[in-house]
Amino acid sequence: MQHNELSLLHKTSYSLLACFTLFWFIYAAGGQFGYQGVWLTAVAFASSFICLSSALLYFVSFQQKQLDALHDGIKSFKDGDFSIRIHPDGDKHLAPILDLYNDLARNLTEQRQTLSQKEHLLDSIVQASPMAIVLFNPFKQVVYHNQQANELLKVAGSLKGKELYGLLDNVSAPIRTFLLEQGSGIISFEHNDLKHSYYIANQTVTYNHQPHQLVLCKDLSLEIGKEELQLWKNAIRLISHELNNSLAPISSLTSSAEAILEKNTHLDLLPDILQTINQRASNLNAFIAKYAEFARLPKPNISKQSLASTLQNVQKLYTFELLADLPCEHAYFDVLQLEQVLINLLKNAHESGSNLSDIGIKVVKDYDRVRFAVVDRGQGITQGKINQVTLPFFSTKQGGSGLGLSICSEVISAHQGQLKLKNRANGGVMVEFDIPLKIFQQKI
Repeated sequence: MQHNELSLLHKTSYSLLACFTLFWFIYAAGGQFGYQGVWLTAVAFASSFICLSSALLYFVSFQQKQLDALHDGIKSFKDGDFSIRIHPDGDKHLAPILDLYNDLARNLTEQRQTLSQKEHLLDSIVQASPMAIVLFNPFKQVVYHNQQANELLKVAGSLKGKELYGLLDNVSAPIRTFLLEQGSGIISFEHNDLKHSYYIANQTVTYNHQPHQLVLCKDLSLEIGKEELQLWKNAIRLISHELNNSLAPISSLTSSAEAILEKNTHLDLLPDILQTINQRASNLNAFIAKYAEFARLPKPNISKQSLASTLQNVQKLYTFELLADLPCEHAYFDVLQLEQVLINLLKNAHESGSNLSDIGIKVVKDYDRVRFAVVDRGQGITQGKINQVTLPFFSTKQGGSGLGLSICSEVISAHQGQLKLKNRANGGVMVEFDIPLKIFQQKI
């Protein structure tokens, strides 16, 4: 029973007790004032007592109704219904509680409406996404998906409640394997004489206090096809340019040599002509060999190697400052490939216009990786081009092949690392990459 209700009952009991006490007092005084007057007075007090009791009982009943309404309203919160409101009429002691209840109901209603609008907006965004999105519960059953997921899995209608294994019948084998193994990355394969490329990401998320599997999949076939076509165009354009630069002088020099031989004059010029032709042919051969090296880049031969010894070998070719003590003695890498990466990066630093004293290498330990940073104070790279310098055939140098940083990036990627470039605040460039501190399983 509520406190207010008890208080009113107590008041009613005290009033009744007072009335009975007064009644018996009047009855005892009847001997002095006469019984007729006493009984008239008693009847008046009895009538007052009945009226007072009726009023108090009505008030208690009205307050009980408000308490019942408050109980029903709070119970409705548990059922998710926030629509019940209670008018705070009656006992002033209950009014603040009822006002607080109404404010709470109003706030919960507004929060539900706001949350519903946000959920609707998020669902609209996810449904409009070009990426297939599927959320699986711990039992591999679909909890949520968008329309692109239907197209990827080639299944019509709602997928909710269906198991992953039963949705893969119409999916290409490489995608099926990737999804079952919960892999992440880009996969490429041929199907019906067409090349397909997909980006698939698997991530564990917590939903309703349970781990769920979130799968994202994007068809990159069109984008990668366009990128490959553009790369081929760039390669053909660059190769044509280099061939013309070499073959045009060779053709001209050959004609000059023929003219000298026909006229049998200025024979002393022939050695220089032949030497120039040989030089141009050698340059052309080196250029072609550079492209062949990029196309035939071997897989790294990972083994435990000395960091100090590797840096000393590189320092014999290009000077640099070691900016901090080495954090460890050994790491796991292909020594020949890593030396070539450092040589390439240091060569770029020396050609950037930087003072030799500002060229340095810093090596730090980052959990189970070793991170390298090659820095200089040269001209830097134009901000719009800094994200393109690792692309094949892209170069910021006059006459550059556009393969140096591409090969470096490929080598570091084969070591399960990443190569990044950024301009330094006061001029120059910093190139960062990482290699494993421990042995790792190479990807086939």
